[in-house]
Parts: sequence; structure tokens; C-alpha cells
Amino acid sequence: MDSIKLSIIFLIAASTNIAQIITEANDVGNQFNTQVKIIQSASVEDDFYLYISLPHSYEATDKSYPVLYILDSDIAYGMAASIARYLQFGGNIPELIIVGIGYGTLRKEEGNMRQRDYSPTEKSGKEGITGGAQNFLNFLTNELFPHIESTYRTDKNDRAVFGYSMAGMFGLYTLFNKPETFNRYIIGSPYLLWDNGVIFDEEERATIKFTEINAKVFISVGSEESAEKYFNPVDELVTLLEEREYDGLILETKVFDGGTHLICPPEALSYGLISVFSK
Repeated sequence: MDSIKLSIIFLIAASTNIAQIITEANDVGNQFNTQVKIIQSASVEDDFYLYISLPHSYEATDKSYPVLYILDSDIAYGMAASIARYLQFGGNIPELIIVGIGYGTLRKEEGNMRQRDYSPTEKSGKEGITGGAQNFLNFLTNELFPHIESTYRTDKNDRAVFGYSMAGMFGLYTLFNKPETFNRYIIGSPYLLWDNGVIFDEEERATIKFTEINAKVFISVGSEESAEKYFNPVDELVTLLEEREYDGLILETKVFDGGTHLICPPEALSYGLISVFSK
């Protein structure tokens, strides 16, 4: 009996000392074929990080691809690239080039300037760090798009954007001021109360400037989000857009049952991609 116990103890001791061999998997390549770049913007007078994912077939073909631009990409890029590739494998959407735009950090004190770049008006006491939406839009159209479209094989007439919360507000700002910037808009739980709801003024001015908006737009919100902060303002805006009846505008909306503000980003992007790329 003692010899059996000793044998068991020996086997256990031996198993804990088995050497593990761990090496770099250099033959696999990086996840999502991601390239990371830094671009200097004259329009914003700041640098941006770009996270660029090319389709799996990119090197084997000579075709051009639609581009999906992801705002808040310091947190949203990995999610977006993963979801888009899932949906491509399922045949739900075409292959895309994905371009994430970020700051290299999530922390405001380390240089994340989303409040500056996504807000349409400057707030008192926050001069210089708010109200930069027009400059950011200029950066997209005059600097980023030309770089992407001259470097990669893109379909210049097929651009999509995903923005959530404040980035969703910027998406709407773009839609109401220069709708041709993108032809597909995915807008999740947009924050619409900035500067006493100034985005509603932008929407009203758009009715004077445009009778036609050729874009597919998906807007979503979670049923459990703050009624005052998100649900009711989004509902009001959607109602306005439906009443305007813009020629060319295809609008789909969705409420995610049980969804809170930080649960809904993956749902907004998943359903949004399927919506705006539907035939």
C-alpha cells in the first residue's frame, strides 16, 4: 500500500514539472490584418491613430472594397473588426476595409479628445476642447479619405460610418451638414442633449439645405437607457426624420429590449451593418 501511495505522489510531482514550450506564432500574422498608423491633421491640429484592417482576400484580388469608418476606435476597433468579419463569414455583409480612428488612449487626461472632435458647439469654460465637429469633419473629407483612397483599393462611392453615444451625435451632425460624406450611417444611442440639444437645430437647418439625402441610416437605442438622456431624445429625433420624408433617405430604427448604454454597442453595430448593407 505504501508503495502505491509513493507511486501516486511521484506521478503527481512529475506532472507538475512537465516543461511547457511556448513560442511566438509568427506564421499566423496579426489579428484582423491590422495596420496601425499615426496621421497628422492640419484641420484639427492634432495627431490621430488609425487602425486599418484589410479583408482576408485583399492580397489575392484586384477588386475594390467598401470602407467602414469606426469612431472611438481606441475602444471600438477590436469589437468592430470582429463583428464585421463574423458577418462576412456568414454572408450577411460584403468584405470591407475597416478604418478605426482613435487617439491612442481611452483616457482624456492622456489625450483622448472625443469631446472636442464630436461636439458641434463650444461650451463655456471648455474653449478649445469642445466644438470641433466641423474641424473633424474637414479632417475626414480633406485628409483621411484621400489617404485611405490613394493607399488602398477602395470603392470611393461606398463609405459607412459607425458612431456611438457622442460619436453618434457626430454622425448625425455629418448627416445634417454634409450627408454625402458617407452613404451608410450606423448611429447607436446618440447623445443629443449637448448644448441644450443643438443637434435638433442642425436637423431643422438641414430641411432648408436638403430635399434629398441619399443615405441608408440605422439608429438604435436600448430600452433600459436613461429616458431623459437617451431614449426620449432619440425617439423625438427619429420621429422628426420620419416626418421629413427626405428623398433618397432609407431609415431603419431599432430598440434593443433590455439594453443599457454600455451593453448596446455590439448590437448597434451588428444590426446596423446588416441594415445599411441590405439589398
